Amino acid sequence: MEIRAIGCEPLSLKRIGVKDGHTLKVYRDLGGYKSLEKAFKMSPADIIEEVKKSSLRGRGGAGFPTGMKWSFVPKDSPKPKYVVCNADESEPGSFKDRYLMQYDPHALIEGMIIAGWALGSSTGYIYTRGEYKYLIDIMDIALAEARDAGLLGKNILGSGFDHNIHTHTGAGAYICGEETALLSSLEGFRGHPRMKPPFPAVEGVYACPTVVNNVETFTSVPQIIEMGGENWRNLGTEKSGGTKLWSISGHV
Repeated sequence: MEIRAIGCEPLSLKRIGVKDGHTLKVYRDLGGYKSLEKAFKMSPADIIEEVKKSSLRGRGGAGFPTGMKWSFVPKDSPKPKYVVCNADESEPGSFKDRYLMQYDPHALIEGMIIAGWALGSSTGYIYTRGEYKYLIDIMDIALAEARDAGLLGKNILGSGFDHNIHTHTGAGAYICGEETALLSSLEGFRGHPRMKPPFPAVEGVYACPTVVNNVETFTSVPQIIEMGGENWRNLGTEKSGGTKLWSISGHV
């Protein structure tokens, strides 16, 4: 018996399996960075509002509303703000974020730039566990492509907005999947959880306002900007909008 999904098409995985889908050329040929162009025509507050409308919850496990987390970042802080991607994915049997970074790295980059624009951040970090070193190599190539195309660095796409993203590899400690331990490791200290409050949105990396989201969360952001928050929300459940990737391994 053959079972087919009628009227359905991949969303988060639409470039998985496409030849050279990890390259900038193919990503742009398939509509990549159009959401970034659209985002630059929106105000930062409007972007955060769209993310709120989407009911996007953190895809790293905690499920905290993403738009609400972004809104906690103080707008009038004199300190620099940071966007940090938690790509540690050290939970046994989990590999969804690895797939996205390996086969669709520019979706992550685009999502982080949009987040940077929304939060007024000029610097982002992608933190992976030590065993994912080969993914850092893939991300570094994608980041170089984006910089050469004027999608990272100074005056992105003539918007007047500056943003750059750096990669960082941890030593493989499981605890660094927790966001405050990750931030300590990113600063060069032992990966040890911090007391909260203060929360990272107010005092994160280098004691500055920081938003930490995982790979799948950031890659959802361009979809939300493209489709609109309400349309994206309608793909999910009442309390959790959009689509969700699942890692299935072992005896299934």
